[in-house]
Amino acid sequence: MAYALKPIGDEWFETAPLVVPATVELDAPVERVWEALGSDAMWSWAPIIDRVEWITPRPHAAGSIRRLRMFKVNTISEEFYRWDEGVRATFRVTHQTRRMLDGLAEDFALEARPGGGTALTWTMAIGLKGAPAPPAFLKPALIKGNAVAIGGIKKIL
Repeated sequence: MAYALKPIGDEWFETAPLVVPATVELDAPVERVWEALGSDAMWSWAPIIDRVEWITPRPHAAGSIRRLRMFKVNTISEEFYRWDEGVRATFRVTHQTRRMLDGLAEDFALEARPGGGTALTWTMAIGLKGAPAPPAFLKPALIKGNAVAIGGIKKIL
């Protein structure tokens, strides 16, 4: 059974209990990074995610749906409401099989760097079911942890 989450958009990045931005510098052109973000291998290095599948066919666009399983217990459906080819993609979680989230949205923004590299900024905005925002002093550690997590993309570039 899947439980629907309330619809959220860009405002969630301002109002979520926890908003964590992380930027990683990649030695790959924007086109390669963009391709990796939309690939079936995305998040293959993350131990908390054990299954990723695109429900909608390629090419991906606004309205594309991806499903993934976290911690081997919660399958979530993500709807991309922004897909600016080679520049930015943003999704919101629309459904979950366990009532763990009040809301989750993620934004990926790419910026070309001189010399052919790419700055990838991943911003996660999350609210956990029945859990208040973590103490402010934890946010710097979470930012660092998310930078390490998104840095895993280097394994598929």
